[in-house]
Amino acid sequence: CDLENMQFLFAIVVLALIGTVLSYHGVDVSQATSQSDFSCMKSNGYSFAIVRVYCSSGHTDSNGPTTMHNAWNGGMSHVDGYIFPCYSCGNPAKQMDDTISYLSSHAVRFGGASNGTESVGVSYGMLWIDVEGTQYWSSSTSNNVNFIQQMVDEGKKKGVSIGIYTSNSQWSPITGGSTAFKSYPLWYPHYDNSASFSDFVPFGGWTKPAIKQYAGDVSFCGAGVDKNYY
Repeated sequence: CDLENMQFLFAIVVLALIGTVLSYHGVDVSQATSQSDFSCMKSNGYSFAIVRVYCSSGHTDSNGPTTMHNAWNGGMSHVDGYIFPCYSCGNPAKQMDDTISYLSSHAVRFGGASNGTESVGVSYGMLWIDVEGTQYWSSSTSNNVNFIQQMVDEGKKKGVSIGIYTSNSQWSPITGGSTAFKSYPLWYPHYDNSASFSDFVPFGGWTKPAIKQYAGDVSFCGAGVDKNYY
């Protein structure tokens, strides 16, 4: 019995350690962030960054590429970008194309960051589409869903991995609670300062999240960031 108890306790410890190892902390930023800022974050246990690469005003973020380079050079292990779409600007496919092209022109490419013969610049793992703020969207939920779908389809056409950033309080009024995007990773905000998914309540067809934004507008290592967990 003692041996069985020891084995059981050992199994619990191993599972606890695995859970710790597989938990990661990171930041998202919407402004220029330096390499030294990211180095400081790395030294504080943060390992990934999500950088704004397209603005709600309808243009690519000029700070995005440099900040992505700085994130990698500062020691981040994973870097993504996020798009804040401009519904009123129309042409969602072009907004996606502009983002991908702008990053590529600044040596930031999806996946391997290769020109086919050698490594070039840095990479990003995914582009997240930010769906929030009813004032930025149409009053027609079906129009909004169509807009998001066109943007997603163009990203897929270009071979880029796509995710959705939203919360139930934003997704419901903007899309009518659409489940059309449930197969894409979900990054959701809930500012409870808890690096845990225990608070998540399913919505929009999503039964589990990929990333949680658990603290917003925080000053950290000299930069303005939101804190995230997965």
